[in-house]
Amino acid sequence: MAMKLKLDEEQSKSNLSESTGNIRVYRYPSCSIPDTAWGIDVHIDSSVLSILYECEVGGLEVLKDDEWFQVKPICNALIVNLGDMMQAISNDNYKSVKHRVKLNKHKERISICYFVFPDEDSVIRSSKYKPFTYNDFQAQVQEDIKTHGFKLGLESFKLTETL
Repeated sequence: MAMKLKLDEEQSKSNLSESTGNIRVYRYPSCSIPDTAWGIDVHIDSSVLSILYECEVGGLEVLKDDEWFQVKPICNALIVNLGDMMQAISNDNYKSVKHRVKLNKHKERISICYFVFPDEDSVIRSSKYKPFTYNDFQAQVQEDIKTHGFKLGLESFKLTETL
């Protein structure tokens, strides 16, 4: 992806740093009435990309063309979601994906996700967004949540077109 975007080596290193990745394990208990609760509500990851492993129990849904699709779990396969940072780095050529997790009536769901983040102080430059660091983005997300009750994400950094 870095080659396709024609990122130089320095940009690739700062935007796709191994040292800034982290792993999270998510456990979603079974729910007797799963349509009344979500494991995780609709969101977009802030990462560059997220690499997800899940086996057997489904529940992941992605939004495409205003329609929700269930992602069928395939054992020994990985799911890659693009996040807000990839959308900004790619000048919107790659879009971050809205997704959610539905609870299962009969089984608990376990997923393991590796998130890749840019270095906190590396500057994300894009023709679509004001230059910002991942630290700036994180601070804005926290402010959005306090002010609006939800994450605005990249909208806070979007350049406005002038005539």
